[in-house]
Amino acid sequence: MPTVSIIVIAYKVDRFLRQCLGSLMTQSYPNLEIICVVGEDDELCARICDELSFIDRRIRVIRETPRGTAQARNTGLDAATGEYIAFVDGDDFADSNMIEAMLFAAMKAEADISVIGRCFYYKNCMEGDPEAEEIRVLTVPEALEIILYQTGFFLHIWDKLYRRTLFEGIRFDTGRKVEDRFVCYRLIKKANCIVYNSTPQYYFRMSEDSGSRVEDNLVKSFEADKQICRDMMETYPELLKAAEYFIAYEAISVVQNSMLYGSFSKKHDEAVLRSVRSFSASLRHNPKVRRSVKVKAFLCLHFPGILKKLTLKRRKRFLASHQFFTTGADWNRIYEEQGVE
Repeated sequence: MPTVSIIVIAYKVDRFLRQCLGSLMTQSYPNLEIICVVGEDDELCARICDELSFIDRRIRVIRETPRGTAQARNTGLDAATGEYIAFVDGDDFADSNMIEAMLFAAMKAEADISVIGRCFYYKNCMEGDPEAEEIRVLTVPEALEIILYQTGFFLHIWDKLYRRTLFEGIRFDTGRKVEDRFVCYRLIKKANCIVYNSTPQYYFRMSEDSGSRVEDNLVKSFEADKQICRDMMETYPELLKAAEYFIAYEAISVVQNSMLYGSFSKKHDEAVLRSVRSFSASLRHNPKVRRSVKVKAFLCLHFPGILKKLTLKRRKRFLASHQFFTTGADWNRIYEEQGVE
């Protein structure tokens, strides 16, 4: 049986870490090594990892100076010995069958990457389709089209199992946020094929103060997405319309985020609005684009005041029915201390 190395970044997630590691210790597939990379100044997470490593010898604990998620993931990759690699964030957790389902799907399809469905996990509810159970073997362009149209998985690093050889010559760019998007895209481009099991078995915890939700992350994600889409347009011309849609959609999301934070103005968001304007005609004539997105694009350009009211109203309604977790960490300060931009 091939060994699967699971890399867990454990930093300022002590209130959730036991559930995370417990879900990995009880996986139905036993041939694992669980590599926990812990910030040396995080005594609470280190204590939990050390305690559980005495219970389960498959857990290896590496303590290092915290220099951001990218550096920690590189440390985990350098230490991994498995034939396959998976990533689980320290505040998330997995279904007990997740690794087995991903591995067996990869082996059956002879795929370099195996993707599993995910649930967004709130205090009071979960968002994901528990009845979804479709397994598809995809070419690289087919997988990228799913990502661009957001009809399944995305460029997240954590809902996938990778053949180790894909990482030859690929590491995370240290000192940057949203670094996982670039790496995931490069890995998908290298893959012979991708197998996707839509059954939700990865549980992504929705925390209102997690490191992924700092204010400028969406802008940085948008800049990363534009770079990735430019490469897609050159490499896969058949994805041109999908890439144009995705850039416009992400631009609209940045505008709405500015509205939520109260910083929106035509001057403040001029560059982002330019992207919406550039691809608005493409959106209108693309039959794969939802009508709601076309309406948002129109309001964004011509009636931003109406879009702001609708955005605030929708957010208020969403928060009334979804309760977020909290990590208790000041991620803006942590990123600044670690030199992560």
